[in-house]
Order: sequence, then C-alpha cells, then structure tokens
Amino acid sequence: VLLSTSILAENDLYLRDSLTTDVTIQGEFELVATGGSPRIQEVTTQLLLLPQNTFQQQIVRQETSGTISDKVTYRWNGGDIGTKTFSYRATIKTNNQQLKVTRKIPFPLDENEIREFEEYLQPTITIDSNNPTIIAKAAELAEGEDDLFKVVFKLANWVDENVRYDLSTLTAETSQKASWVLENREGVCDEMTSLFVAMARSLGIPARFVSGISYTTSDLFSSPWQPHGWAEVYLPGTGWVSFDITFGEYGYVDVTHIKLRDGFDPQEPATKYEWVARDVDLQASPLDLTASILAKGQLVPEDIQLEEELLSTEVGPGSFNVVKAIV
Repeated sequence: VLLSTSILAENDLYLRDSLTTDVTIQGEFELVATGGSPRIQEVTTQLLLLPQNTFQQQIVRQETSGTISDKVTYRWNGGDIGTKTFSYRATIKTNNQQLKVTRKIPFPLDENEIREFEEYLQPTITIDSNNPTIIAKAAELAEGEDDLFKVVFKLANWVDENVRYDLSTLTAETSQKASWVLENREGVCDEMTSLFVAMARSLGIPARFVSGISYTTSDLFSSPWQPHGWAEVYLPGTGWVSFDITFGEYGYVDVTHIKLRDGFDPQEPATKYEWVARDVDLQASPLDLTASILAKGQLVPEDIQLEEELLSTEVGPGSFNVVKAIV
C-alpha cells in the first residue's frame, strides 16, 4: 500500500510546486467564393486566447507568425480562395503560489473598496446576475455572514454540491445561462462557473470568468488536457483570487491550470475575423488547443498535517481509551 501511494504521489501533477508545459493553439478558416468574381484584398485574424505573465505563470518562450500584443494578429494580403491556418506556441511555467487571505474582510463590501471594479458587478447575457432566483439564492446563502471569504466559499461549495457535472449540456454554439443552471442543477465547468460568478455579482462582489486549459484524469475525456473555465473573485487588500468549482479548489488553483484570458462572460469570442473582399465569405473552424508536459517540479507537502496519539497503551473490560488528534 505504501509503494502504491508513493507511485501515485510521484505521478500526481496537482501536487507539484511547478510545471513547465508546451501549449499550442491552432486555428483554421476557409475563404469561400459566393459569386462569379471572387477577389481578396486583405484578411485579418485576431487570436484573443493568449497567456499572460501573472504571479502564478510565466511565459518562458513563445513563437508565432503573427504580431503579439495583448492578442496575436495575423494578416494575409491578397491570396487565393481556400484554407488559411494560423498558430501560436508557448512554453509556460506555472508555479504553486497562492494569494493568501490573511485577515477578515468585512461583508458586505463598501463601495469605496471596489470603486475600480464596478464593471465586474454587471450582468451579461450568460451571467445573468440580475435574475431574481439567483439573487434570492445568493442572499439566502450569505444571510448572517459578515466575512467575505466565508460568503464566497459558501457560494462555491453550494454550486459544487448542488449542480451535477453533465457533459450533455455542452453545445458547440453556446453555454447555458446561469439562471438555467440554477433551475436545472446541471452543467459543465463553464456553466457551473457562470452560476458562481452570477451569485457573487448579485451580492456586490466583483467576479470574472477565466478561460484556459487544465489537466484532468477523468475518463469522460479522450485526452488529459482540455479547455477549462474557472473564476476569479476580487477580495480587497488581497487581489483577484481563483475559485475552481469543478476541481473543488476554493481560493487557489493548482499548477495544471494555464490561464489564457479573463473576462466578463464565457461567450466572449476567442478569435475575431475581418476581411476586405468581393464575392467571398469566411467560414471559421473551432480552435485546437494541445499541451504536453516538459518538466515537473518537486512534490509539495500537504498544507494540513494530521497526527494521532493514543493516551493509553492498554484498556480494561468495560473501560475506554482516548485518541488525541493533532491538526
């Protein structure tokens, strides 16, 4: 048993202090003639899913044929009707670092503490935080609490325990609204996160949606690296703190999480296309995200250490013993 546990720990990426990963994002679109005289002057593509340097991840190397800023821009001048491709590749190192909440933050929040973050309180098409049912449920969960982190933790835990992860809700076109998820109690990571973010916003807590990729050992997926969505909540005095409902990670994310973008709504586009042409249409395909591990860091000791102690080595008939647990 000890050997098996050791082997499992050795292969457990979630327990590493760092991870170096090669990430490739590939896109494709087709230029299709719609008339008798097709002519292309210029095509521009903007890739908006792009890793940034944060306190938890650093870009070691990146390569692309496009121009990199806060996005990657690709241009084709003229050219023929047909298929065009574009790609971005990066080596990213993620570190097991957390923004620790070291003091009690009073709830509800004072307007002055979130003055620059009001836009993260607004409802969107998918995150309909102004829905009466969402407002009522969030208020019920927060009732009697005056500690902000406890409130956010309760919201995350309620979604985790009451919304069933179900891939059948996933469609290629759109995610379900947060209110739909609350009513039907099922969804995928994006939808569970949308409900959590909507509940937080309804209580005056700034929250945003994070798009990225993560590693999974679930047999629901054909490959371990998958597109993934989680949340970040703004805690005054601390910053933007991660909450991943699907992984059960409240206040942090592990090193298999690679952040590609944060925003207001999960339906924000990953790419934008513009073309100047005559008798030509553009038909885009979904992005293909792949990842492979280049290096693993050291195993991190558990934050919570448990010990036990028997207060007596013997016990007589009709008596009892006492076990002391040390946390």
